[in-house]
Amino acid sequence: MIRKSSMFLIGLGFFLAVSLPLGAQQTSATPLTDAQKEGRRIFQQRCAVCHTLPTVVSKRYGPALYKEIVEDNEDNIRDAVMEGREGLMPGFKYGLTRAEVDSIIDYLKTVNRPARPKSNPNQKEGTPAGTGE
Repeated sequence: MIRKSSMFLIGLGFFLAVSLPLGAQQTSATPLTDAQKEGRRIFQQRCAVCHTLPTVVSKRYGPALYKEIVEDNEDNIRDAVMEGREGLMPGFKYGLTRAEVDSIIDYLKTVNRPARPKSNPNQKEGTPAGTGE
């Protein structure tokens, strides 16, 4: 019984660590459309592990994505998602439809630029925040 409880608490901790920062991303006063809600759901499932601010359980591998980066750059973003970037990011052309990628892009156009993380005195100069290297 203790083992099941421990696993539940670990899972709950992981869920909270990952999902709380995700919910804070979208701060637009305008309600999301159905397509944007679908894009947010897919982003959280497929993209957030690499493209959100570092948390206790993971570091950010890809750049933070928000409306200023995405607007007027939709074709490049779509290509990166579908085809990937060699050595940097896997392609999702077999796992996501074009409509799903478009809904992710529509959602990202509602995401405000994240706040810069507070500096870490243990962080070496020149390393990304949250990597601890």
